[in-house]
Amino acid sequence: MDVLQRTGRAGIGFVQYLFMLFALFYLSIKVIWTNRDLGKRELFRQIFLQIYFTGVQAIVPVSLVAVAVGTFAIVSGLGSAGFIMTGSSNIGRIITVVVIREISPLLTGGIVIVRSATAIAAELGSMRVQREIEALEAMGISPVLQLLTPRIFGGLISFAGLNVIFDAVALVIGFLLSQTMISLPADVFFRSVFSAVTPIDLVGLLVKVLVGGIGIFVIACYHGMSVGRSSTEVPVAVSRASLNALVFLLIVDLGLSSTLILFHDAGKYLGGVM
Repeated sequence: MDVLQRTGRAGIGFVQYLFMLFALFYLSIKVIWTNRDLGKRELFRQIFLQIYFTGVQAIVPVSLVAVAVGTFAIVSGLGSAGFIMTGSSNIGRIITVVVIREISPLLTGGIVIVRSATAIAAELGSMRVQREIEALEAMGISPVLQLLTPRIFGGLISFAGLNVIFDAVALVIGFLLSQTMISLPADVFFRSVFSAVTPIDLVGLLVKVLVGGIGIFVIACYHGMSVGRSSTEVPVAVSRASLNALVFLLIVDLGLSSTLILFHDAGKYLGGVM
């Protein structure tokens, strides 16, 4: 009975946690409409600042990781027996499936979590401890509109842009290495890459970026705002925010990848039957 009770409480707590995250995201959208009569200049300024801190300042680390991943993927692909048998088409699948659809959202998301999600949770937690949130409410300023909405949407835009940069850098590195190692013509390389890209790959990447990006920043904002009066709660909130955001990102990536694989296999089976 104790095991059942603990399991039931954990399940209820998990559902409540998901509900609070969804409610926070809903409020971050709703305040834009409810405060539509107010000037949006400050909102856009905060969004641009978040894009700068999360996106622009992360371009260099993301690019370096993309160089390493692109190098590893191409070298592994060229060194495998599969490339010798299948030719340049193998490079296209490596770039699109391994790098663009699978690795890019995970590694980019990990960098964003380490750099930005933890910073957001710490910043909001410190503001809660110092009662700056209450000061905003006393002045008639919505904390959601002033603090949460810019961080969520600015972070989402940055996450999407960093994924594009990651894919572009990995693609360029793959092209340069393929020319250096086997003198693969440019038209053959890019034809193999773009012919390997399917609408399912693009939809999968888009969903991973949207769902993963929203989840990362909503989780960071939620744990930052959940800090009470003690400063000792701030590092706990930062730790929980980073861990939960990482787990969420892994679940989204694994779930969507499994769904895409099953959908692709089912399509091939139905096509063969018909």
